[in-house]
Amino acid sequence: MDLTQIKTASGKTIADFQIPEKLLQNDPGLVDLILRSESMNDSERQYWFNLSEVMNAQQIDKLRDILTRERQKLAEIDAKYNKKPVDPAEAARIAEEKAAQRAAQQQDLAAREQAAEAQEKAEEAAALAELEAL
Repeated sequence: MDLTQIKTASGKTIADFQIPEKLLQNDPGLVDLILRSESMNDSERQYWFNLSEVMNAQQIDKLRDILTRERQKLAEIDAKYNKKPVDPAEAARIAEEKAAQRAAQQQDLAAREQAAEAQEKAEEAAALAELEAL
Protein backbone atom coordinates (compact mmCIF):
# COMPACT_ATOMS: atom_id res chain seq x y z
CA MET A 1 0.00 0.00 0.00
CA ASP A 2 1.31 3.42 -0.93
CA LEU A 3 0.53 5.73 1.98
CA THR A 4 1.74 8.77 0.04
CA GLN A 5 -1.27 8.53 -2.29
CA ILE A 6 -3.86 8.72 0.51
CA LYS A 7 -5.61 12.05 1.08
CA THR A 8 -7.83 13.01 3.97
CA ALA A 9 -11.21 14.66 3.43
CA SER A 10 -9.49 18.04 3.73
CA GLY A 11 -6.91 17.06 1.09
CA LYS A 12 -3.95 16.52 3.42
CA THR A 13 -1.47 13.73 2.80
CA ILE A 14 0.87 11.76 5.01
CA ALA A 15 3.49 14.49 4.57
CA ASP A 16 1.22 16.94 6.43
CA PHE A 17 1.30 14.88 9.64
CA GLN A 18 4.04 14.09 12.13
CA ILE A 19 3.89 10.32 12.27
CA PRO A 20 6.29 8.35 14.47
CA GLU A 21 8.76 6.42 12.33
CA LYS A 22 8.16 3.30 14.44
CA LEU A 23 4.43 3.39 13.58
CA LEU A 24 5.16 3.89 9.88
CA GLN A 25 7.52 0.92 9.79
CA ASN A 26 5.67 -1.48 12.08
CA ASP A 27 2.03 -0.74 11.37
CA PRO A 28 1.35 0.99 8.04
CA GLY A 29 -2.15 -0.56 8.07
CA LEU A 30 -3.08 1.46 11.14
CA VAL A 31 -1.68 4.62 9.55
CA ASP A 32 -3.88 3.89 6.52
CA LEU A 33 -6.97 3.42 8.71
CA ILE A 34 -6.32 6.67 10.59
CA LEU A 35 -5.74 8.66 7.39
CA ARG A 36 -8.89 7.27 5.71
CA SER A 37 -11.16 7.55 8.75
CA GLU A 38 -14.24 9.62 7.99
CA SER A 39 -15.04 10.22 11.63
CA MET A 40 -11.84 12.16 12.39
CA ASN A 41 -10.68 15.60 11.46
CA ASP A 42 -7.01 16.32 10.81
CA SER A 43 -6.21 17.42 14.37
CA GLU A 44 -7.72 14.19 15.71
CA ARG A 45 -5.59 12.20 13.26
CA GLN A 46 -2.49 13.95 14.53
CA TYR A 47 -3.63 13.28 18.11
CA TRP A 48 -3.85 9.53 17.43
CA PHE A 49 -0.48 9.52 15.67
CA ASN A 50 1.07 11.23 18.71
CA LEU A 51 -0.73 8.98 21.16
CA SER A 52 0.38 5.82 19.35
CA GLU A 53 3.85 6.19 20.88
CA VAL A 54 2.51 5.60 24.40
CA MET A 55 -0.26 3.12 23.61
CA ASN A 56 0.19 -0.55 24.46
CA ALA A 57 -0.52 -3.37 21.98
CA GLN A 58 -4.02 -3.96 23.34
CA GLN A 59 -4.96 -0.30 22.94
CA ILE A 60 -3.59 -0.22 19.40
CA ASP A 61 -5.56 -3.36 18.54
CA LYS A 62 -8.70 -1.77 19.94
CA LEU A 63 -8.15 1.38 17.86
CA ARG A 64 -7.58 -0.75 14.75
CA ASP A 65 -10.77 -2.70 15.46
CA ILE A 66 -12.81 0.49 15.86
CA LEU A 67 -11.49 2.01 12.64
CA THR A 68 -11.98 -1.26 10.74
CA ARG A 69 -15.60 -1.55 11.91
CA GLU A 70 -16.19 2.07 10.93
CA ARG A 71 -14.95 1.36 7.41
CA GLN A 72 -17.10 -1.80 7.16
CA LYS A 73 -20.26 -0.05 8.37
CA LEU A 74 -19.75 2.83 5.96
CA ALA A 75 -19.25 0.33 3.12
CA GLU A 76 -22.52 -1.40 4.09
CA ILE A 77 -24.35 1.92 4.10
CA ASP A 78 -22.92 2.82 0.70
CA ALA A 79 -23.95 -0.55 -0.68
CA LYS A 80 -27.46 -0.15 0.68
CA TYR A 81 -28.15 3.41 -0.44
CA ASN A 82 -25.92 3.82 -3.47
CA LYS A 83 -27.15 0.91 -5.48
CA LYS A 84 -25.67 0.63 -8.92
CA PRO A 85 -27.97 1.36 -11.83
CA VAL A 86 -29.58 -1.69 -13.38
CA ASP A 87 -28.29 -2.78 -16.77
CA PRO A 88 -30.92 -1.82 -19.40
CA ALA A 89 -30.81 -5.29 -20.98
CA GLU A 90 -31.36 -6.89 -17.56
CA ALA A 91 -34.22 -4.48 -16.81
CA ALA A 92 -35.85 -5.34 -20.15
CA ARG A 93 -35.52 -9.08 -19.49
CA ILE A 94 -37.09 -8.70 -16.03
CA ALA A 95 -39.93 -6.60 -17.47
CA GLU A 96 -40.60 -9.23 -20.14
CA GLU A 97 -40.69 -12.00 -17.53
CA LYS A 98 -43.14 -10.06 -15.38
CA ALA A 99 -45.33 -9.29 -18.41
CA ALA A 100 -45.39 -12.99 -19.35
CA GLN A 101 -46.32 -13.92 -15.77
CA ARG A 102 -49.15 -11.36 -15.75
CA ALA A 103 -50.44 -12.64 -19.11
CA ALA A 104 -50.43 -16.23 -17.82
CA GLN A 105 -52.27 -15.18 -14.67
CA GLN A 106 -54.89 -13.31 -16.74
CA GLN A 107 -55.43 -16.34 -18.99
CA ASP A 108 -55.80 -18.59 -15.95
CA LEU A 109 -58.31 -16.20 -14.40
CA ALA A 110 -60.31 -15.96 -17.66
CA ALA A 111 -60.43 -19.78 -17.92
CA ARG A 112 -61.66 -20.09 -14.33
CA GLU A 113 -64.33 -17.43 -14.95
CA GLN A 114 -65.56 -19.28 -18.06
CA ALA A 115 -65.68 -22.56 -16.15
CA ALA A 116 -67.62 -20.91 -13.33
CA GLU A 117 -70.09 -19.35 -15.82
CA ALA A 118 -70.59 -22.70 -17.58
CA GLN A 119 -71.22 -24.44 -14.26
CA GLU A 120 -73.66 -21.69 -13.22
CA LYS A 121 -75.56 -22.04 -16.53
CA ALA A 122 -75.69 -25.82 -16.14
CA GLU A 123 -77.06 -25.50 -12.60
CA GLU A 124 -79.59 -22.90 -13.82
CA ALA A 125 -80.71 -25.18 -16.66
CA ALA A 126 -81.06 -28.11 -14.26
CA ALA A 127 -83.14 -26.00 -11.88
CA LEU A 128 -85.42 -24.85 -14.75
CA ALA A 129 -85.83 -28.41 -15.97
CA GLU A 130 -86.76 -29.50 -12.45
CA LEU A 131 -89.34 -26.69 -12.20
CA GLU A 132 -90.87 -27.63 -15.55
CA ALA A 133 -91.13 -31.24 -14.46
CA LEU A 134 -93.35 -30.20 -11.59
